[in-house]
Amino acid sequence: AGDDLAFGPENLAVPVDEIARRLDGALDRVGLDIDAAHPTTKLSGGQQQRLALAGVLALEPGALLLDEPTAQLDPDGVVDIVQAVMAAVERGGLTLVVIEHRVDVWLPHVERVVVLDRGRVIADGPAADVLAHEGAALAARGVWVPEFPPVHPPKPAAMEPDATTARAEAQRAATTLREPAPLLSARGVAAAPAKAAPVVRDIDLDLHAGEIVALTGPNGVGKSTLALTLAGLLPRAAGDVRTADGADPEELSSRELAECIGVVFQNPEHQFVAATVRDELALGAADGVPDDLLQRLGLARRGGTSPYRLSGGEKRRLSVATALAAGPRVLILDEPTFGQDRTTWGELAALIAEHREAGGAAIIVTHDRELIRALGAREVRVTPAAATEAPTERSVDASAPARRTPEPAAHTEPASSPTHTRRTPLLDRLNPVAALTAGLLPALILVATIDIVSAAVALALQLALLPTLGVDARTLARRTAPVWIAAPLSGLTILLYGQESGRVYAEWLFIRISDGSIELAIATVLRVLAIGVAAVELFARVDVTRLGDALAQTARLPARFVLGAVAALRMVGLLGDDMRMLERARRARGLGDGSRIRRLPAVALALFVLAIRRGSSLAIAMEARGFGAPVRRTWTRPSPWRRIDTTVLLAATAVAVIATIAAVVTGQWNSILALRWSGA
Repeated sequence: AGDDLAFGPENLAVPVDEIARRLDGALDRVGLDIDAAHPTTKLSGGQQQRLALAGVLALEPGALLLDEPTAQLDPDGVVDIVQAVMAAVERGGLTLVVIEHRVDVWLPHVERVVVLDRGRVIADGPAADVLAHEGAALAARGVWVPEFPPVHPPKPAAMEPDATTARAEAQRAATTLREPAPLLSARGVAAAPAKAAPVVRDIDLDLHAGEIVALTGPNGVGKSTLALTLAGLLPRAAGDVRTADGADPEELSSRELAECIGVVFQNPEHQFVAATVRDELALGAADGVPDDLLQRLGLARRGGTSPYRLSGGEKRRLSVATALAAGPRVLILDEPTFGQDRTTWGELAALIAEHREAGGAAIIVTHDRELIRALGAREVRVTPAAATEAPTERSVDASAPARRTPEPAAHTEPASSPTHTRRTPLLDRLNPVAALTAGLLPALILVATIDIVSAAVALALQLALLPTLGVDARTLARRTAPVWIAAPLSGLTILLYGQESGRVYAEWLFIRISDGSIELAIATVLRVLAIGVAAVELFARVDVTRLGDALAQTARLPARFVLGAVAALRMVGLLGDDMRMLERARRARGLGDGSRIRRLPAVALALFVLAIRRGSSLAIAMEARGFGAPVRRTWTRPSPWRRIDTTVLLAATAVAVIATIAAVVTGQWNSILALRWSGA
């Protein structure tokens, strides 16, 4: 997070001391309670949004252009963001342009309102004047005008009494009469992201027919993770989930799951699997393309368009439409109304209400208080796993603001916490350029030789030296396990199929085991170990960002080239997460059955599309924050060359020299070039 905040000012050559002043308290100003060393990939969508704004504010620009900066934020987060923006505006006398569907939070602060409709300006002037004279007309066109709230879908009869408790009890009684068994039930569920500690624990929840449950809570608390877990798309860390017929969603086939539970993901692009909007809807619809659904959601004229070419709000409506078109009884929707104008919001709310009235049920992850109130949802406020209290439940009165809860930091692996009390291993304090060079020097000698002695000596010296850098034997064995497996397999191949020489011990078809193939196999095993063990241990400990800093500062490579490569490497690191999310989406859409090999081409194509789109967005974002500015970039994190770096390089050189001398002295030195020359 700290690197992200400093990225823009560094690109603009702001002095390091000045950058430190700008970043002091930057996370607090946007309500982000995390440490500067927190990984950005461990942040929730709302937390990433806050961090992005903090990074822009750190530039101290002359103007701020913000595109829906409060979307997907909890109510407290909206207040934090508006306050942070206005403080920056007043402090620096900035020009502020905000693109928003919901304008009420900004109205006290803006002087002018410009209303666009299909690319044309339909209203422009002082905020008070525009809303006073054009309020009704603008509301009819879909603008969120405070005095003209959206039309709420009618509530079921059981929801009509005024008392909150009476409404909740009546709803439970009505649903119990209609459906004795809940459509979805959870007992003692703990939800955790892949390979991480649980973020939510002890969830008990019953979802009955004709009921809507809203999962609420601050950004980063684990609502989306819980939703995917309840949908059977993410393995539970603990507990049990059952459908109305007693099935575990995790154990259902992809097609069975799609018929039972419809899912809308936080990122709508993750669930698109077809070439056009109409094809997306036809995939899950039982009776062909539901044209009335396209019409109601304003997508009729976009039927032949690629889903990826829709606007953000259109993508969200399409993702909800795909879940509705499949006709499951249970819907699990993650932020179904973000990015919507007043009209499209009303249609989405009405469609969800109609699903409820038809005997279905829904779980909605949302910060939209208006939606909770409109649907009469039963609210379940999710608390972090570390909190002592269980998730709290309250009924449909969403008019009062939620109780302010400090925003939790995103959850990371607990194993990382003790490192603050232990001394950092020497290897972790090496300059990354020194670590890389130390791993490459012996390898340059070993890849050019084929004798046993040089490889054996190099391996022995490396195994003796690595512990001096703070690497214990158990950690070394665990990290280099793939190398210890690959080396014998490589040697076996050479043993069976290597060129024969000397005495032949076995011969069958293409297999010939001889003195020469045995010697070459042993040399190959030792060489792979000598190269691989050091390379893995030295390279695996190098953080990508630290490597970029070192290559630019120590190796004097161009900053633009280095930072572009760092960004690309970070994107490659995200491909695994994207792959898993795409596979979950295909399972949710009924396309996840069959072998993984058969599914791979479709998932790979979707992954390729996502990578291109993410790369384009990343390039634009980097340029917007000064990347490649024609100035000499500053670096807030220095990458000095210390005495230990020189010592490690000398040790690596010594390993290569001693290994070579040992082979020569014993008469075993044999290089690939010499072998080729003698063969010629």
